[in-house]
Amino acid sequence: MIIDHVALEVDGIDERVRLLEAAGLRVLRHGTRYSTGQRIVMMGDGTGNKLELIEAEADAGGGGDGAPAFAHLALRTSDADGAHRRLQDAGYESRSEPHDLTAARARSALLDSGGGFRVQVISYADDSPDAVTWDPVE
Repeated sequence: MIIDHVALEVDGIDERVRLLEAAGLRVLRHGTRYSTGQRIVMMGDGTGNKLELIEAEADAGGGGDGAPAFAHLALRTSDADGAHRRLQDAGYESRSEPHDLTAARARSALLDSGGGFRVQVISYADDSPDAVTWDPVE
């Protein structure tokens, strides 16, 4: 598996997107979080590295003080179901069984390794909007 993206819960998601676009990142897609329906924005830098912004819940805030809060580390694999089983065998606790993410054209599962550290395993279809690359410009 390889690192695919980091996900952060943020307050003021639209403003954060605007500022990251000014820094050169591009919006790859908009969507909703599978478990809660919160808005998400997947952004990329052209190399395949991505940042997922998840709109903080209205009553919680990102980190509670307006700061972004870590949501999960996503690991790309060719087989999300198999990776989910292997990580469970290694001691991870499943937070969601493998399921399809229609907007991402992907299959995903979420696991917890303890201490609030969540890991997503994700595999993409060839035509996924999340799997595009381009020549980044400084």
